[in-house]
Amino acid sequence: MAEEYLEKINEMGGRKEYQRASEVSTSFHSTSKWVLGVLGRIGWLDGVVIKEKEEENPQKEEGEKKKKKLPRRNVNLLEVGAINTQLLDAAARTKKVKTQDTTDTASLPTAQTENEDGDSIYKDIPVHKLTVRAIDLRSSHPGIETQDFLTLPLQSTRYDVIVCSMVINCVPTPESRGKMLCLLYHQLRPGGLCFLTLPKLCLSQSPHISKEMFQEMLSSSKEGNGVGFEIVETKESPKVAFFVLSRPLNNDDNEEKQRKERNKVNPKFTRLITINRGKKYRNKFAIVLKESEVFGDFLNL
Repeated sequence: MAEEYLEKINEMGGRKEYQRASEVSTSFHSTSKWVLGVLGRIGWLDGVVIKEKEEENPQKEEGEKKKKKLPRRNVNLLEVGAINTQLLDAAARTKKVKTQDTTDTASLPTAQTENEDGDSIYKDIPVHKLTVRAIDLRSSHPGIETQDFLTLPLQSTRYDVIVCSMVINCVPTPESRGKMLCLLYHQLRPGGLCFLTLPKLCLSQSPHISKEMFQEMLSSSKEGNGVGFEIVETKESPKVAFFVLSRPLNNDDNEEKQRKERNKVNPKFTRLITINRGKKYRNKFAIVLKESEVFGDFLNL
């Protein structure tokens, strides 16, 4: 599959031209600014709450329960097709905080200083509770892994967030684009978020797909299943379509089996069809879904 991508990239003028085109596309918007803005708005830059099963204590005041600060873990984020290190840099950013306790300094990070009086110690802590893994077919930076997303092994601990910006339009075939959408879904944990962008022209000037059909394909309806996402929000710039998608919370592996039993994939998503005709519709972008990939059969779920 990676060879197919590289062929496609060569058709575009080689790797350098592909990266130049990607960088031009990101000049119209900042993916990292958008992603961090949404995560900040929902409180995820402070981490994801670790849900604990607490035994109810009837003697505990209701106010005490509400005041208890729940522990948080780092948000686990995967960036697909990374062409820069902006999200990696955001995860590595630190700030200095002051602690008055100088009795136990062994546990503090090495980056620490005392003030002139010697009674305060400053230590560096992360600005965000964020862990970022960035991948691309061919890495342009030491912090970015060389990895084909379509062959990325499924982890037992899935990602909280996946960012896939201006990548699906570079995938070479309708079938592999469908596989990418399904893998974005299956690589997410239930309740996780996917940030997806693609050129507006892919949805406005294709004979095979429209924005409305694409949104149906991303989700599910009474007519049959699409990929299974919930569309949280959408927006558009002059050249780019933005989607924030969520994998529904109740879609654990048992729910996936029930979803498969209830419905099949909507037939119009499983083949190449023509819905628009005319000279305007010259963009060849299309997506085809396979039932085995929608329901994760090939992943042995």
